[in-house]
Amino acid sequence: MDNVDKVLLEIEADNEIMKVRFTGLLDTTADMREKHGFGTTKAFLLEKQGHASLRDQARALLKVLEKLENISADGKTARLIIKAVNSLQYKRRR
Repeated sequence: MDNVDKVLLEIEADNEIMKVRFTGLLDTTADMREKHGFGTTKAFLLEKQGHASLRDQARALLKVLEKLENISADGKTARLIIKAVNSLQYKRRR
C-alpha cells in the first residue's frame, strides 16, 4: 500500500469529511491545489469558512488538504485525491 492508498483510506474513514455534501467547492479546491499549491489553497479555504453556506465544506476540505500535506503529494496527485472524495462518499453509501 502506497501513501496515496493510505490517504484515501484515511479520508474514507473520516466521518467529518464523509458526511459533508460537496458542491463546486470541491472541484475549485482541487484545481487550486494543483495550480497554486498548498498555501494559497489553505488561505482560500480559510476564507470560505467565513461563509455560512460553505463552512462545512471548507472545514472538510482543510482536513483533506492536511492529509495531503503529510504525504507531500505533488499537484496532480493532490488534485486527483481531492476529486476522489465524491467517489469515496458514493462507495461508502453503497
